[in-house]
Amino acid sequence: MEGFVCHMCKGFVFEMGENVAVSRRWLRDAVVGLCMLALALLIIAKLEPSAVTDLAGPFQAVDGDTLSSNGDRLRLLGVDAPELGQQCSGRRGSYDCGNTARDGLVAMLDRADWLCEGGGQDKYRRLLVRCMSGQTDLAEELVRQGLVVAEGSYLAAEAEARTGQLGIWEGTFERPSDWRRARQLLEMEPEEGFMTFAIERIAAWWRR
Repeated sequence: MEGFVCHMCKGFVFEMGENVAVSRRWLRDAVVGLCMLALALLIIAKLEPSAVTDLAGPFQAVDGDTLSSNGDRLRLLGVDAPELGQQCSGRRGSYDCGNTARDGLVAMLDRADWLCEGGGQDKYRRLLVRCMSGQTDLAEELVRQGLVVAEGSYLAAEAEARTGQLGIWEGTFERPSDWRRARQLLEMEPEEGFMTFAIERIAAWWRR
């Protein structure tokens, strides 16, 4: 009887071990399968062309690197403009380089017909765009004139502006990202019309 009980115990232990091994193999196979599925989905998403939006304007300048078209906000790729109210120093002293960048963008928009192409959004739900007029890249021209800084792209144009001491490069300034970080600010997103006017007037009053 004792031998029979021992045999039964051994069989039970063996069976439990087999079940554990099968469960582990099933879990391993399931994890591998999920990983392969996730990888396949990532590859498909990468290969699938993004929806591209073409815009022909008219465009309005919200700030130095943001446009507005029919109520939609458009963010120029590859550049970062000084914020409205940000102070830079130049040959004639301190000035609002954010406002100067916006004025420069306004002038460029008025001088040519631009076609903007975008295929994604930033965290503010602005369409990320690259704008061209013939062979002229709007963002690159802003960098070349020293109105904005390059962000990964247009480094050669930024080097030209720096060498020629154009725009913000004629004096000293904080890069916009550093300026925001020092004030614990996100990238500003001013409203058009009254809100923009109010912000500028408050900033001017505060600087007196």
